[in-house]
Amino acid sequence: MLIEPSFVVKEPVALGLDVGFSSTKSAHVDNGAIVTRSFPSVAARASRADFISGMGGLGVRESDVKVLVNGVSFIVDTSDSDVVESSVIRTENDDFPITDEHYALICAALVKCGLRHIDQLVLGLPLLTFEVYASQLISRLRGIHDFGYGRVTINNVSVLPQPLGAYVALRSTNPSAFSNGTSCAIVDSGWGTTDVLVASPTFKIDRQRCGGLSGGAAVVLREIAALLQRQYKGRFNNLDRIDRAIVLGTALQHGSKEIDLRPFVEESLHITVPIARSVLNIIRTPEDLTIFATGGAGHYYLPALCKTLGCDVKLLEQPRFANAVGFLLAGQSACRAR
Repeated sequence: MLIEPSFVVKEPVALGLDVGFSSTKSAHVDNGAIVTRSFPSVAARASRADFISGMGGLGVRESDVKVLVNGVSFIVDTSDSDVVESSVIRTENDDFPITDEHYALICAALVKCGLRHIDQLVLGLPLLTFEVYASQLISRLRGIHDFGYGRVTINNVSVLPQPLGAYVALRSTNPSAFSNGTSCAIVDSGWGTTDVLVASPTFKIDRQRCGGLSGGAAVVLREIAALLQRQYKGRFNNLDRIDRAIVLGTALQHGSKEIDLRPFVEESLHITVPIARSVLNIIRTPEDLTIFATGGAGHYYLPALCKTLGCDVKLLEQPRFANAVGFLLAGQSACRAR
């Protein structure tokens, strides 16, 4: 009796990456469930990396991932629980997506995901820089990579405007949001930018009502830091510590003082009003829209958006990961279409 051979059909592998100025977020599927990860967007070069890697033998920095980029070693701390050091200076330049540091962050994310073959990688860029750097990012990432962990193959790469990720995630996980006859507006506030995207329930993007703005969490946190320095003196340069304390709802430990940040946040939110007004200029009118705020700074901008737009603005669930999850879902859809 002839026994027919059986073949296992391997599911295509998709990965969503949202590499921002503040943090790098990833989303992939493991055992049928979506797994999300995050770590600070900080890649230490050369001399500092040598010092840190020398501690590896002590076994105290298992989260440190060492990657090789153009002959230079980078150390990326992939722990999301540690506070970023005060010595770190954030990269906030427009050309960040084509820097070696950006590539090192992507490599570290690939290491943590444990993927060696990716059928579809989907990333995002702010609307302000999308047209400038999207094609360069695709060219750099498509193909075979070796950054110190063996060969990693990426067959296809897509780069989307960042708020499109949140839109795809919302459309997939909460279709009822599109059942009231309105289009959807996504206001995506990150570390340094705020993006606006308007699209219909059938995925028709209204390009005349989309746009990118400078301003995100960083401008709010710098205002809070200035208020803190005025009252308590000393330095408040580590914006990550301030942001983490606000997100966790804890006091900020500054020297021997425990500072309640709530009044400082309230006093600083006036700085979000001009950006909210610019959002209104972009969307023109909220009368035909259901509006959602997302991104790591979405909670800072929510009050000003509600007041300025004169309507209810909802904050997406897990707004930090909305884009990465949406990118993953878009990648899965692209794999099925092939």
